Amino acid sequence: MEAIKCEKLSFAYPQSEYNALNNVSFSVEKGELCVVMGKSAAGKSTLLKLLKKEIAPYGKLSGDISTFGRVGYVAQNVEESIVCNKVFSELAFSLANEGKSEQEIELAVAQSASYFNLESKLESEVSELSGGEKQLLNLAAVMINNPDILILDEPTSRLDPVSAMRFVDIIKKMHRDFSTTIIIAEQNADALFESANSIMLIENGSLLIKAEPKSTVEYLKENNNALIGAIPIQMRLYDNASTVAECSEIFASKNINPISPQKADLKTILELKNIYFAYEKGRDVLSNLSLDVYEGKINAILGANACGKTTLLKVIAGVYKPYRGKIKSKASISMLSQNVFDIFTKEKCADEVSFGELCDFLEISDIAERHPYDLSGGQAQRLALAKVLERNADIILLDEPTNGLDCVLKDKLAQLLKQLCEQGKTILIVSHDIEFISRYCDCASFLSMGKIVATKPRREFFSSLSLYTSTVAKITKCDIVSIDDLKECGGI
Repeated sequence: MEAIKCEKLSFAYPQSEYNALNNVSFSVEKGELCVVMGKSAAGKSTLLKLLKKEIAPYGKLSGDISTFGRVGYVAQNVEESIVCNKVFSELAFSLANEGKSEQEIELAVAQSASYFNLESKLESEVSELSGGEKQLLNLAAVMINNPDILILDEPTSRLDPVSAMRFVDIIKKMHRDFSTTIIIAEQNADALFESANSIMLIENGSLLIKAEPKSTVEYLKENNNALIGAIPIQMRLYDNASTVAECSEIFASKNINPISPQKADLKTILELKNIYFAYEKGRDVLSNLSLDVYEGKINAILGANACGKTTLLKVIAGVYKPYRGKIKSKASISMLSQNVFDIFTKEKCADEVSFGELCDFLEISDIAERHPYDLSGGQAQRLALAKVLERNADIILLDEPTNGLDCVLKDKLAQLLKQLCEQGKTILIVSHDIEFISRYCDCASFLSMGKIVATKPRREFFSSLSLYTSTVAKITKCDIVSIDDLKECGGI
């Protein structure tokens, strides 16, 4: 029985010269878990919003959309979805609007909080929750209305790896427990791929294929499609292997060449010494933090949601002033914030940045006449990056720069960052994207409890971790931590 059916669906935003969706036809069966994948601005978010009529974008629509049952929607930006200050109030909000009795509300909230492991947070302020807890609250607030269909638009894009894993585990558990029909867009679909009933690939607004996972992998390989880079590494490394364990067994059987040692020519361009910062007196966010940032290198900082990574970047950028400690640097600094829409102030993209070679490289030349707020997440990310780079600062701070970027654009971003380093620039990245960082950074630091607990060269750093580490490191169990390392040592 069908839960969702779209026939010859096309859609164009107002004043747009092209269709965001082109003649898309597909169906999702009741109880199906469908993962939607595609490049940035492929039309994924547009498609998902059209399936929820209350938030459907305005524009020219043709074709038919049918959804059979109540539809719940979880957005990428959790901050835009939460409407109450207290956790209990957020869970109770929609039920109160429906006129439920106090007893009905309390019972529903109690069971929802228990299922989503939010019982201990019911009396908490939403602002006190971590990013992972906020997204779980968002999901719980949607599911408390018992929707027949659950739609999620990149719900883990702003979560640290452990929080993302927990969130995905809840999604899979819901699917098992209730046979909820789930359609979810994800750039990093590793944890969902094997559990999915189907994968839907969208490219330039058109449907390429909707098939079960293995058939999708075969399709991408046969067509040499760049989206193969979005498939979990363990499913594309070796033939007849689809899990980390199977890949580990194959790797262990190979004759591995010695891998080149990492260069140790590190020169400090920015030094933080014993930094303390608090938003409220007596509640330090950064505590006795010390960090060396190395010149001409891609430096990375990892850590859990709400551990202070964004705060640290803002302290370095001079947005916040620490109440104790020293920052030593004569270099100029510019920063790309996590919410890139914050830096847009003009009516047209062409007024935000000078369109030319950089915008051509970032593949955003076609957005010059559009309003920044009409862009997809990936397009906005690239426009903001271009604006930051135009300042020509010595040190470039990037807060989650891969948000909204597909696998192809991530590789282009890495190429750009390396070129900047060759020109003498220094990069400092805060990111949850372990696969990106483990492949492209020169050195990495771990932030926990308000301080840097370790800084090491890339391979040494990721081989010393077991949870916050790359898939390749889990496969090799040594200092071979990226696909490039595997190629160098003859592992693939």
